[in-house]
Amino acid sequence: MFTNFFKTAYRNLFKNKFFTVLNIIGLALGMSTSLLFVALLTFLFRFDEFHPHRDRIYRVTTQVYDNVENPHYASAPVGLAQKLKDEFTGVDKVVRIHRSLGGDAIYQEKKIPLYGYFADPEFLDVFNFSLLHGNKATALTKPNTVVITETEAMKLFGSTDALGEVIRMEPYGDLVITGILKDVPENSHMRFDAIASYATFLSYKGASFLADEQGWQSFANSYVYFLLAEGAEPATIGHLLDETARQRYTKKDNKTAFRLQALTEIVPGPQLYDSLGQTWSFLGLFIIGSITLVILIPACSNYANLSISQSLERMKEIGVRKVMGGQKKQLFLQFIVESTIIVLLALLLSYPIFELIRGDFLYQMVETEPLDLSPTPATFIGFFLFAILVGIAAGIVPALYFSKISPINALKGKEIKTSRRSYFRRIVLTTQFVLSLGFIMAVVIMMRQYQYSIHYDFGFEQQQVLDVELKNVDAQRFKNEYGKLSSVQRITLSSHILGISSAPERPVRLAHQADSLAASSISVDEGFIATMKLALLAGRDFSNKAAENARLIIVNEDFVKKLNLKDPFAAIDRMFVLPDGREVRIAGVLKNFHYAGLKEAIKPFYFDYDPARFKYANVKLVSKEVVGDLPAMEALWKKIGGDGEFSAQLFSEEIKEAYSFYIMIMKLWGFLGVLAITVACLGLLGTVSFTTKKRVKEISIRKVMGATSESLVLLLSKEFIILMVIASVITVPVIYVLFNYLLATVQHYRIEIGFIEIIISLLIMMVLGLSTILSQTLKAANANPVDNLSVSS
Repeated sequence: MFTNFFKTAYRNLFKNKFFTVLNIIGLALGMSTSLLFVALLTFLFRFDEFHPHRDRIYRVTTQVYDNVENPHYASAPVGLAQKLKDEFTGVDKVVRIHRSLGGDAIYQEKKIPLYGYFADPEFLDVFNFSLLHGNKATALTKPNTVVITETEAMKLFGSTDALGEVIRMEPYGDLVITGILKDVPENSHMRFDAIASYATFLSYKGASFLADEQGWQSFANSYVYFLLAEGAEPATIGHLLDETARQRYTKKDNKTAFRLQALTEIVPGPQLYDSLGQTWSFLGLFIIGSITLVILIPACSNYANLSISQSLERMKEIGVRKVMGGQKKQLFLQFIVESTIIVLLALLLSYPIFELIRGDFLYQMVETEPLDLSPTPATFIGFFLFAILVGIAAGIVPALYFSKISPINALKGKEIKTSRRSYFRRIVLTTQFVLSLGFIMAVVIMMRQYQYSIHYDFGFEQQQVLDVELKNVDAQRFKNEYGKLSSVQRITLSSHILGISSAPERPVRLAHQADSLAASSISVDEGFIATMKLALLAGRDFSNKAAENARLIIVNEDFVKKLNLKDPFAAIDRMFVLPDGREVRIAGVLKNFHYAGLKEAIKPFYFDYDPARFKYANVKLVSKEVVGDLPAMEALWKKIGGDGEFSAQLFSEEIKEAYSFYIMIMKLWGFLGVLAITVACLGLLGTVSFTTKKRVKEISIRKVMGATSESLVLLLSKEFIILMVIASVITVPVIYVLFNYLLATVQHYRIEIGFIEIIISLLIMMVLGLSTILSQTLKAANANPVDNLSVSS
């Protein structure tokens, strides 16, 4: 039976080559993003599979009932770990983890950032993070010991053979390297560079940490994992945890419960507060899956629409099958087989597209979660099963439609005419126009917002300024040595990069008063304000006297307004106490400028003078051409003891980079838009082609009766143009309202969406849509009516 199905399917698909090709291309484009989602799912469901005892590893989570949000935390009180170890039966090993290891690791002249956890010695037994060097039984037993990954070992020591070496990390002091771990696999929910012994954490916190009653109330960054004993039931442990929670949390307004979370249910899993390492929530996966369906569903709808549209050409075949005893289920299966074959052919075409976009997808995700979407046998199985599912979904509508036709009507060549079918076709096309116009408008708006951001007047000098990260180089030495270069005009120092770095707000108290105001600050030297061409409205700049500068601040207009002073001169010499205890006075008032970029509104701000905070050198160059000067700068960097690579970037480029997320959004939405538009145009092309083909006799008669080609084109195109207009009426206000809200949440200083963005988007969609329609209607309108009428007769 199935052999006959395949033979019939092959004949029908080969006979209608044009529609077969349209369907394959449309489904291939629709499936390409879905393959990314399938690959993502197969990767996520392989998380933590490298742990041999993963089925017996559990994490204790904490559910707090505060009658407001009732937050569920991935963390748990540290006291619970000891209780699990001492009092609970069925628990083999317990691991305490504290996520607070972080800072600069210093070895001789090298300094690198190092982040990770404090953990019990059992960490290396319960979890299968392999040691390249060291003894896992003793590596984490003593205070001031640490194991690091092979990548970090190469950065610090240039080798993985580093047992016994000592690094310094403040505030923990000297740490002895007792092990080198293989790099953490990408499918691990834990992400770390190093694991220090829990004894190190306790020695830093003090012995009172475990005995402190607050340990049961404040448990941020504290995690409890355990290995369930063989044969033990998790439910038993759960009951004991419930009893512990009832004993510990007796107040009515402080109810807390402990939950068990299997290691295999962490990724993917529910979104928890204070999560450890990598997380992928079911909500996030649902959103990503929904985005892929935005392209896939229209492609499947196109297939169903075009399949039903060709019904007249297959009526006799269906009638003969039914007269010869063909059953409904056999006809149903015939069309399911046909759709599945087309989808499998589309899968072969969509796979190269998947490979093409996979790298770019990973690039856009690189700053969020490490991913490995390289195809595996499980991935290919997932692709095949997905294609079968899509084939059934795409074919079920035409299968139901054709299986309901009576044998008599089928032999007469009569199709089932229902208003529902007409509505279905119109809804499919209109929905595709809505999606296409929506993506076009989104990309146009983001492009305009990006251009607006990078060309915005920030209120200070942007050109010919090279920002250099000082790292461990003495700021004054850098200034002296680089100031001798012929390409350098002037050098100033700062704690942050102006217009990019978000300086935190801190309370500034009025001297001899209790009142205070929140203000952001950047520490700069005496030449910074002049070099960056900031405009003084009142008072003066810093002087060349460091001791005097340390007692001065220079504020912006909003700082003055917050003091309820109308005149900038009235703020001069007013006294304040800074968060570090220094008593300072206002020396000058600057015209407002964007000290923290365009994402935040301008608020009270001040410059102070604190050389200990200087992290960047702002090099004013003689020329815009910096490429030729870089080799000399890099050579000088090594000479003055610069750590690592010479890290420098033109300020104008940093501004562009700060708003590069708009480019990423444009690329993502642009790609989805291209897919949506292409699928829509393919569906439109097929529908228009079949419509004109059905009306060829009518068109010929009208032409013989004197109808012009222009009137015939309008007649054939009118319905589709109306659908495009309806889609525009729906889409424009929705996108306008949505993006006005979205831009307001992303960036304070933004464009106002106006006629330019709307008209450009409408023109793009109309040009693409009308080109597709006219490609078929013009050909039909200009055809020789004699040929068509003679064929018809």
